[in-house]
Amino acid sequence: MSKDIRNINLIFATVGFSMSILGLVHTMVGRFVDRRTKSFFIALFSVLNVYVLSVLVRELTYDHMGTGWAAFSRVLFLVQGILAATITIIITAFMLDQCGIRPYKDNGMFRAAVILYLVYAVLLITNLFTKKLYYVDDFNAYSRNEWFPVLVIPTAFIMLINLGILYQNRDRLSAWQKRGFLIYSLIPLVAMLIQAFLFGVHLIAISSVIAALFALTYIIYDQTERYYRIESENDRLKMDIMLAQIQPHFLFNSLTTIKNLIRNDPERAEDGIAQFRDYLRHNMDSLTMDTPIPFEDELSHVEEYVFLQKLRFGDDIEVRYDIEYRDFRIPTLTLQPLVENAIIHGIRKKESGCGKVVISSKKVGDHVEVSVTDDGPGFNDDERSDNGRRSHMGIRNVRERIGRITGTDLKIESVDGMGTCVTITIPEGGRGRIADICS
Repeated sequence: MSKDIRNINLIFATVGFSMSILGLVHTMVGRFVDRRTKSFFIALFSVLNVYVLSVLVRELTYDHMGTGWAAFSRVLFLVQGILAATITIIITAFMLDQCGIRPYKDNGMFRAAVILYLVYAVLLITNLFTKKLYYVDDFNAYSRNEWFPVLVIPTAFIMLINLGILYQNRDRLSAWQKRGFLIYSLIPLVAMLIQAFLFGVHLIAISSVIAALFALTYIIYDQTERYYRIESENDRLKMDIMLAQIQPHFLFNSLTTIKNLIRNDPERAEDGIAQFRDYLRHNMDSLTMDTPIPFEDELSHVEEYVFLQKLRFGDDIEVRYDIEYRDFRIPTLTLQPLVENAIIHGIRKKESGCGKVVISSKKVGDHVEVSVTDDGPGFNDDERSDNGRRSHMGIRNVRERIGRITGTDLKIESVDGMGTCVTITIPEGGRGRIADICS
């Protein structure tokens, strides 16, 4: 190998290693990168660091002759080959994950990529004994053999699989994600094909680092844009929820009830004013709440609301608390709208206007189920849609809020003439999408 090519490789390896370290640090401190993306890029740049470092060490020890250095170089080449293929598998997994294909390990294309990866590894290991692909002689000199092009086939096909995944799932990805994955699929592939015919120049190492940095930049830009879009939508949701909770009719009826009690039952009127004050304060505080709150706090707000309704309707409304589990967090203003819906659109719609609401919580596996059940008139499937006659803004807001913050959904079960049960599922500890993005 000429001295000029060795100098080029030394520059490529040094610059590539520095850039790879920079990419790893940037990933670890990135504010808007969600946890799954951060984990993938930390794995990617960690492997890249070791890969490029092995290339750099080989270039620095090229002139060291002897059987010991030759054995060391053989290990380095084996490590380089395994790590180069590992990078392509990481990209395959990450691409499938970002397309929403989970678990990606069960995907047929991922399994095909793993099989090719194993074939490649077997070729590298057997080459240590057969030397059919390449060899390092006892003087530490590297040479390719006639079967070397075979070594390119498995990794090339893995990269083609990645391009196939990108094409098949293009509608599931944002424009920035598609650009990032396309760059990372094409640049190393082109570099590998060139290096297969341009002996001596380490294009794969530097191209892999550059492609990874481009992909990271595009993904971060995409997730930053998504973060601010969610923040904007959350601000709108908070205002919608606020309007849904503090309705003019509820304010008017509560104040009218308290006014009448001032003459007949001053002590109860005083309690009503205190509960009404706390109820309004909780709603105002919720405007600045972007993360889940302790369930006890949300339950306290429900109790304030129930007190004000019972102040007006008396024993016509029975509310029972069947709380088995309390040690978890829940998005603010999630439970109260469900209780309001159960009272106003449930038991108060019965001919008698009387009924019972049961609020329950229990731990099921790694999540918590919170349910609100009423014995109202219920509704049929035609009325179940958010666009139906029994639609209620509070339910829609809760469903959207739960979906955005926890990634789960709200389930409604109703039997016409029997009642309705609304259940929400909360990951234990309040883990959710906003928490992931902010971490």
